[in-house]
Amino acid sequence: MAKSISETATDYITSFQRSYSSSYNNLKHRSGPYFPAFLTIGLVSFGLISRLAWEDYRIFLSYGPGGMPYNVVGWLATNILRVIGINTLDVWRLEADSDKRSWLEKGDLKARKGERPQLGRHPVPQRQLDQIPSGDVPKEFLAKFRTLGEHNAHLVQFKLSKYEMHTDALWVKDDSDVYALDKKFNREISHVHSGTDYSAHVVLAPQDAVTVIQKGWGQLHGLAGVMIVPKSYVLLYAPRSEEEIEVLVGIVRAAIGYMTGAVMGDVKSS
Repeated sequence: MAKSISETATDYITSFQRSYSSSYNNLKHRSGPYFPAFLTIGLVSFGLISRLAWEDYRIFLSYGPGGMPYNVVGWLATNILRVIGINTLDVWRLEADSDKRSWLEKGDLKARKGERPQLGRHPVPQRQLDQIPSGDVPKEFLAKFRTLGEHNAHLVQFKLSKYEMHTDALWVKDDSDVYALDKKFNREISHVHSGTDYSAHVVLAPQDAVTVIQKGWGQLHGLAGVMIVPKSYVLLYAPRSEEEIEVLVGIVRAAIGYMTGAVMGDVKSS
């Protein structure tokens, strides 16, 4: 006669208990007098690792959606990528690049005031943890960014960011045969992390990326030059004032020039 579901479940539980009890007693016998110490160390270690993992996961979620799945899968993936992450303030590879062109006037870009903001420990999504803009600054930054794209509709267009996946980005126009990067990369130029920290990512000419980083306005993406991320992919720190908005929009304007091959006279300001 077939067993009922409850009887089958009871059998499984009984079998598990016997197996666990046998393993437990075997380990206890083999460990001898050291068993209590081993058990305590194991439990404490598990508790500490679990707590650290939970705190790390909470930090990951605090960035908001972007790039990675906004769940445990994304958290695990970005922690794996930390192994191949780069020093985001090291620019020697960019300085050594054979492309010495520049769309930024170095003398016109003043050094950013104050300390650099603290960034999250995960390479994706790359976000600031402090110096988040307030008041009308975020709205004005987004408006200037949008206007910059509209004024340069002969060169760029707005499309969903392939890097961020949750916001619109400036792209080299689809019908343009000219864009700076190797064909293995897409045509995306820049996007703003709207709704989160209001920092931005931008693809700059290698020498312009060096200038921006050395002047304190940003740092490289944690995976710049790794896998499918351009080597001059830079995070621009969020603006804290109207003056800083103008600086950042000017940097994005230089990125449009680089990515489209246009001279700056053909790239309109916002």
